[in-house]
Amino acid sequence: MKQAIFIPITLILLGGNGLAGLHRGLWFREDIGNAYGSASIVGNAPEELAAVDFFRNQGVRRLYGSYGDRPESDASAIAAWNARLENAGIQSQLLLSDSTSIFPGPERNSFLDKIDDYVIDYNASPGRTAAERFDALHLNIGPQALPVWDALTASQKRDHLNLLRDTYADVRQHLDDAGFSNLPIYADLPVWFDSSPSIGWTDAMERDDWFTAISVSLTGITLMPFKEDSFTAINDSIAWERAHITQAQVRCGLEADLGTTWPSVPVFNSMIFTLEDNYGNVGAADIESFKLWREALDTQPLIWVDADLSRPAADWVITFQADQAWTYIITQSVNLCQWQQIRKIKVIQNSTAEVPIVDAPEERAFWRVERYQPLE
Repeated sequence: MKQAIFIPITLILLGGNGLAGLHRGLWFREDIGNAYGSASIVGNAPEELAAVDFFRNQGVRRLYGSYGDRPESDASAIAAWNARLENAGIQSQLLLSDSTSIFPGPERNSFLDKIDDYVIDYNASPGRTAAERFDALHLNIGPQALPVWDALTASQKRDHLNLLRDTYADVRQHLDDAGFSNLPIYADLPVWFDSSPSIGWTDAMERDDWFTAISVSLTGITLMPFKEDSFTAINDSIAWERAHITQAQVRCGLEADLGTTWPSVPVFNSMIFTLEDNYGNVGAADIESFKLWREALDTQPLIWVDADLSRPAADWVITFQADQAWTYIITQSVNLCQWQQIRKIKVIQNSTAEVPIVDAPEERAFWRVERYQPLE
């Protein structure tokens, strides 16, 4: 006999667990000493399982992982971790962050040496399986992180951006020369390189040429409007890049800085949904970071939604009060781990929603309802 169970669920607590088709990205930093850092999780099987369950249930399909020197010093642990991600349908992109690498000479050569050790030699190691390899290289090396940045003149800042452009090109060429021309390179950028008066572009053509050049070296770019707290402000801040960068994928990132930019988890998750509604799963959303997201969730109370489950005929029916201007998502699971979106309902006016569950799984099923309100 089929056993159907309805579970009351938090009000957009996690933003739609396991929603079908989502392709969220997540920065997974080393964060030594923190329970949610890769240093604490990778190599610890129970923690790995818990982390991957979270990634999968939250629609994360691209992990930007920072592991220190472990691709060289602890390659077996990284290989097992990458294989676990692959089995869960999650890309493993190696995250490297070293803003001094933009300087030609010893600094950039040292950075290329790291790419040799952590990507090229690691991926090409004898016996390394496809599942154990890194799927991409992800760069977070903006010159705006340098201590001298604020003291630079506008023309000097432009020169530093040109050094960044050249670094991307050198990394691409370095991988190509090593036989890794098919390995994608992604990079993170602030949203103001195109428009800030502090960048001394001589004219619009010089600026446009810069973005065209980096698009040749990069497969994709994540823009980081981390201090904007409304969709209008986020959209305005990335509109130029989305319109003009056509040779590389452009994605939008959010920082899970609860209590600063976002007053609560529901508001943060509403913004995730809003970005995905407007940009699609190709353009949104990348989330900074696993540590920040999990710590935010640890401090947020649960808010329960009332709903009823009945079976008046052949199909099960979920009934709940639907409020005007909210969007409701119903997800389904057979094991309380992997959740899949089965219905999405936009509510025009207050009503009692009766949602039939067609083709419910045999034996046992679980359903839950989440809602969000698109943000302006």
